[in-house]
Amino acid sequence: MKNTIKITLLIATLTVFGDLISNEIESNKSVVATKERVVEELSTIMPEATVSESEIPGIYSVSIGTMVGYVSEDGKYILRGDIYDMETNENITEGLRAKSRIELLKSINEESMVIFAPDTFDRTVTIFTDIDCGYCRKFHSQIKQVMEQGIRVRYLFFPRTGPGKESWLKAQKVWCSEDRLKAMTRAKKGSSIRSETCLDDPVESHYNTGLEFNVRGTPTLITDSGEMIVGYMEATSLRAKLDSES
Repeated sequence: MKNTIKITLLIATLTVFGDLISNEIESNKSVVATKERVVEELSTIMPEATVSESEIPGIYSVSIGTMVGYVSEDGKYILRGDIYDMETNENITEGLRAKSRIELLKSINEESMVIFAPDTFDRTVTIFTDIDCGYCRKFHSQIKQVMEQGIRVRYLFFPRTGPGKESWLKAQKVWCSEDRLKAMTRAKKGSSIRSETCLDDPVESHYNTGLEFNVRGTPTLITDSGEMIVGYMEATSLRAKLDSES
């Protein structure tokens, strides 16, 4: 729902922007669309939007969080979808999303995460996890092997069934446990967790962040480069994937 609202808001913003630019150009034929004018107009409508020139001349990308849309410099055309470089087969739009994911992750205090880290590591993955998710449990069953690959795992709670449901309450119990690492492992094995309720658990914040990332299922992994990987991966395969990004 939240992402649907954001998409609608982005499209509405681009539509309003298109009307403004088109009307201005129509009333003043000498007007030349420039990045500065595009940024100025869009910043007025939506200050949090990030505007940049795309790889296509005359087309600007507009990002709100991880949502990306495109608009022509004259405001006449709005584009929704991904842009690919056919020579390199690179998804240009996904690159913009990756940058946004990195910035969003930077805004999350690591103290609010459940982190499994080896003594030495050179890679970090941030994982949206649901304690009752079968593949999340399968991934966690190899957490030792993952760490042996030099990978640090930062867990964010994403109970798929939503607030107040059993998975949500289990996540809160893990967070409120004296030893969160042991509690996470016990919970992922299906064992009960005994803990008192506590204040300021991060479950709701993590869940909302997952919605910002457009998480549709768990586990969802975010790499250091901002790439999103959906689904289970074995430890060695994950390491190979991370190495391929270097």
